[in-house]
Amino acid sequence: MEAAKDLGRDPAELQLEIQRLQCCGVGTWPEELVDLEASWQRVSISNSQGMDRPLRLTPTEAGALLLTLESLEAMPGLTDREAVLSAAAKLRTIMDSEAVAIFDSLAADDPAESTPQEILREAISAGRRVAFTYRSISSDTTRCREVDPAKIFVTEGETYLTAWDGEAGQHKNFRADRMSQVEILDQEASPHLEKLPFDPEDPFGYRMIAQQADLLIHPEHTWLADYFPITLGESVPGEPVPARMPVGSEGWFIRFALGQSDRLTVTGPEELVAKVRRRASAALAAYDGTPDS
Repeated sequence: MEAAKDLGRDPAELQLEIQRLQCCGVGTWPEELVDLEASWQRVSISNSQGMDRPLRLTPTEAGALLLTLESLEAMPGLTDREAVLSAAAKLRTIMDSEAVAIFDSLAADDPAESTPQEILREAISAGRRVAFTYRSISSDTTRCREVDPAKIFVTEGETYLTAWDGEAGQHKNFRADRMSQVEILDQEASPHLEKLPFDPEDPFGYRMIAQQADLLIHPEHTWLADYFPITLGESVPGEPVPARMPVGSEGWFIRFALGQSDRLTVTGPEELVAKVRRRASAALAAYDGTPDS
């Protein structure tokens, strides 16, 4: 089939997809479904159910699409930003002014976040190093960083920069909304892209982290797995739920374990359990040594 060649698909695969079209339509009655005859030479459609003409968007559909496009407008690293801007402009022309004002206000950019994103995108395009002040959650510090930007990605609604950190000798991820005073430097960037394995399903490389912590989570707090890279085990009614969590930074993990101590218990490995206990004991000792006010 010429169509299969044009689409870069296997002919048998395309034939199967065409046959599935006969199960599609505006309803479930025979007269409401697509009617066609397909062979290896041609496809004859006797009832297209309107597929041969463009559908008219409802105001709600147009508004939802405009919101999506405006989110893409502000997304750094977008391949064809001009196409997004053009499509959004066309939608605005077919919507009434009141609706456009509502959806434009809902999709307004956050200046504090969009400015660093724009600068980072410009730095990647120009192949330059960047400097910024970064508030690190893993080390609980704020300091100036100079890195070689490699790529920008978005996950769970947050924008991240992956960059080569010369001090650490490896790639690190930096969240855009934790950056300030971002500037492009004159030095040419060396992002070491050949050393950057990137999996969209695992952008932070949790699967590559060797050290894993064993946890027992209170049954009412298994929601922690929705916010942290925690893999839950099989649960027994009324019993704590076993779980595992990658430990990319021991310092961060210990602070996490202490902060969630009423919700979970670290059970292994023993060396990590001992470190958590020592930190907890040190914190309690500090309270004991504080004079009563």
